Amino acid sequence: MTCRSVFFIASTLLAFSLGCDSGKPADPYGPDATAEDFAELRLSLTVNDPRVKDELERLQNKQELPVQLAEAYRARTEPTSGEQIVKFLRGRDPDYIDAALTETAHWWDIKSPGRELLIDAQGRDFLKKWNVQRTAARAVLLQPRARFPVEMEQGTFADPTWIGTMHCLARAELLEAASQASQNNMSEAVTAAAYALAYADQLNQAPSLAARNAAVAIREETFVTLRALMRHPQFSGDSQRTLETVLQQTVQAWPSDAELWKADRAFGLHFLEVIRSGNFASVLTREEYDAMMASGEFGMLQSKIMRSLTMDQAFYLDAMRDVVESSEKPYHERAAGLFAISDALNQAESSGSFPTISGEFLLSEIHARSAEFSKDKTRTIIWLTALQAANGHPPAAMPISDFSGKPIVIQEEPGRVIASFEGLPGEIPNLEVRKLPLNEN
Repeated sequence: MTCRSVFFIASTLLAFSLGCDSGKPADPYGPDATAEDFAELRLSLTVNDPRVKDELERLQNKQELPVQLAEAYRARTEPTSGEQIVKFLRGRDPDYIDAALTETAHWWDIKSPGRELLIDAQGRDFLKKWNVQRTAARAVLLQPRARFPVEMEQGTFADPTWIGTMHCLARAELLEAASQASQNNMSEAVTAAAYALAYADQLNQAPSLAARNAAVAIREETFVTLRALMRHPQFSGDSQRTLETVLQQTVQAWPSDAELWKADRAFGLHFLEVIRSGNFASVLTREEYDAMMASGEFGMLQSKIMRSLTMDQAFYLDAMRDVVESSEKPYHERAAGLFAISDALNQAESSGSFPTISGEFLLSEIHARSAEFSKDKTRTIIWLTALQAANGHPPAAMPISDFSGKPIVIQEEPGRVIASFEGLPGEIPNLEVRKLPLNEN
């Protein structure tokens, strides 16, 4: 799913909707169905329309159906890491996580330079609350095959709290970096910031759109803190070279977007299967459901969706095939294809054959997310290139921006280099990196 974050879909709504629907769903799942059951696509796999049937058979042969992708994720990750991860990811209330993220976001406002290294009473309290979990998490973050509770087979109903927990822990590391910097312990400060980046690196590897969204946010916040650390009078050439090494590892481990969009397609198929089984209410937020029931819209919309669901699913599968097959290319080469999906949705709406589930729920943010992920990757490479240049070994040729297709711009000056983020969305200030000598000791 791409148009709505799974943070806003409560797993309890499945049971809620089964109890609320007036008619008995005509499906092979029954009243005791679990979220994982819908990953088997028992209904979708019986659709005779060749647009759906042939594509699902193709995905099955490529091992890209929801259950198959979930098994592949488990196969490439370490099962022993699961118990360790639960120790620091569980035990937090989802409402607490959401509130914690909301209340602390202002500390990393790039338009307020210097604020990111100030530790007030709220910051000290936040750091104290997360300190035990933060310490336990560090060992897991260094595991290259760590398994996180992605729960792909639960699709729409997977519990996303672990992602918010990791974001909170990353912020705790950034507060630790600020605390250490206030005491002039720059090595410890850089180490804490590196661990914050490690959270983003691990989330990058998880087959989940929500996880990738959090990774983008963590890197953005970490870069704000790093700008402040690099302005610190005690920041050294040794620390700067440590940052270069950390970012080099991040870039080298950057995953293909193809795996992410395959996973997102699996979530979409799960979403469609739930609807096909007669449980449309289950994929709505409680607020959406209550509003539709109050207005009388729910019954009419559900009937409309069910009448055109096969057409809707065919449209979705066709669009996602294009998204996955083009995702190995840089964003600037596939942007036209992403625009074409939006154009096709607009044309369908004009002709009266609008695929409601695809257009309103599953495809509406694919282009925006793709652009944001490209911006994130390009920004990271610009940071790395600037550090390499300042540290005396710039690349032989400037890297090409994944977003624009143009070479990255680095300007060398006496004692510093200036990196430009021109061409990327948003107002990102130029990055200044000093040319610092190594500590001879």
